Amino acid sequence: MNASHDVIVIGAGPAGGEAALAASDAGLRVALIDEGPAPGGQVWRAPRTVQAQVAAATDADGRQGQALRKRLRESSVDLLAGAEVWDAGPGFLVQCLAEQGNRELQAPRLILATGAIERVLPFPGWTTPGVFGLAAATAIMKAEKILPGKEIVIAGQGPLLIAVAAKALELGLRPRAIVDRAGRGDWLRAASGFVALPMMLTRGAQWMARLAAARVPILRQSAIVAAGGDPVLGRVTVRHLPSGRQTEIAADTLYIGNGLTPADELHRLLGAAQTRDRLRGGYRTEVDPDQRTSVPGLYAAGDGAGVHGALPSVYQGQIAGLAAARDHGALSAEAFAARSRSARRRLTRARRFADASCRLMAFPEDDLAHMPSDCVVCRCEDVRRSDIDAAVAAGAADMNQLKHFTRLGMGPCQGRMCGLNAAGILALEGDLRFTPRAPVRPVSMDRLIGEFDYSDIPVPKPAPL
Repeated sequence: MNASHDVIVIGAGPAGGEAALAASDAGLRVALIDEGPAPGGQVWRAPRTVQAQVAAATDADGRQGQALRKRLRESSVDLLAGAEVWDAGPGFLVQCLAEQGNRELQAPRLILATGAIERVLPFPGWTTPGVFGLAAATAIMKAEKILPGKEIVIAGQGPLLIAVAAKALELGLRPRAIVDRAGRGDWLRAASGFVALPMMLTRGAQWMARLAAARVPILRQSAIVAAGGDPVLGRVTVRHLPSGRQTEIAADTLYIGNGLTPADELHRLLGAAQTRDRLRGGYRTEVDPDQRTSVPGLYAAGDGAGVHGALPSVYQGQIAGLAAARDHGALSAEAFAARSRSARRRLTRARRFADASCRLMAFPEDDLAHMPSDCVVCRCEDVRRSDIDAAVAAGAADMNQLKHFTRLGMGPCQGRMCGLNAAGILALEGDLRFTPRAPVRPVSMDRLIGEFDYSDIPVPKPAPL
C-alpha cells in the first residue's frame, strides 16, 4: 500500500493541531485524526451551543480554540474528525473508525498527540450517580456552557479545582465546598513556578478573588473518603488528612479529580521507550529535544507523552511537526533551527509553570494501600479491592494475570481508569500496565464491518480435485 500522506498526526488538541500546522506549513502532506467532532481537544474544546459560543469569544481557552480551528480550516491539512484510532502498526499504518466506516491511512512518519486521562482515587461510593470527574466538568462547561447539579462539591487537587469552581460561579452555582488535598504551603511553594507565566498567575489570582468574594469554603489538606445516597448522591464525607477529623456535607453532585495520566496506549503499542515519572502522570515517553521517540519516524508531543499542560503541549507540537518536516527532507538544518527557536524558548519558560502545576496534581499513590476492601476499583466490571486481594492470594503476580483472574480492565474503558490504581494496590516494581493490544479503543463490529451484501464477500474458487 502506498503512503497516503507524508505524516499522520493523531490528536487535534493543542499539541496535535500545532504539529499538523507546522508540518503542513513546511510543505508536508498531513493527515490529522481526532475523535472529537472538531479540533481543540479537551482544553480548547469546541463549543456546541449558542451560549457556549458566546462565552468562548471572551474566554482565553475559547479564543485559542477558535484560532486553532480557523488556522486548520485555512490550511492544507487533511482533517478527519469524529474518527477513533483503534490500531497503529509499523510503516506507519493507522486504522480508525470514521462515520463512513473503517479508514486506513499510511505515512512514513507519525506524530502522537493523544492527550491525557483523568485519574480518580477510588473511595466507597465513587460510582454513585452524581459523582463526576473534574475533566468531565470542564468538558461540559466548554461545550454546553452548563454544569449539572445544584448543591455541588469540587474536590481533588491541583489548579483545575480552582478553575472549575470559578467557572461554576459564573454559571450561578456556588460550590458548597472546595475540598483540596494540598495545603497553603503547597500552593506557596508552587507560586515560584507559576511566576514563569504571569498571565496564567494573574488568571488564577482572579479566580481566587472571585471565590473569596463569594465566600466559597476551601477545606485544605482534606479529601473525600466516602459518598452516599440512594439511588443518587446525597452526601459526601470529608476527612481532614492531618487530624483524621471527618465531616459530612450534603451534596447532589461531586466533581472530583486526582490528577492526570498520559493516554499512551499507541505509544506502547508501537514500542516507544518509556520511563516511570510520577510528576508526569505515572509514565512519560522518552523523546529527544526534537520530540523524536525511540522508534524511527515516530514523534510524541503533549500530555500523551507525559503530562505538562496546554501551553507546553503547543510548543512541543510545533517542534514535533518541524522535526518531522526536517527528517522528511522538507527543511534544511538551518531552517529547522530558525523555525523552532521561538518554540524552544517558550517551552523552557512554560515548563516551570507546568512543573509547579504537576507537583500539585501528583496522584496520592500511598493512599491506594489504605483503600477499604469493599471499595470498587474497576467500575466497568465491578471489581473490588477484596477481589484483587483474593486474586493475589490465588497467585496473580502481574497485571495480565490480575485481568485473567478478575476481569479487571476488560470493560469499555479497557483499563484506562482502573489499571494504574490496581497496579498500585499490587505494589508492582516493574511495568504497571496491561500488555498493549489492538483495539486500543472499544470498537463495535457493525461500525468496523460497515454495510455490505452477501455478494460483496470474496469467495475463493474451490480447490481442484
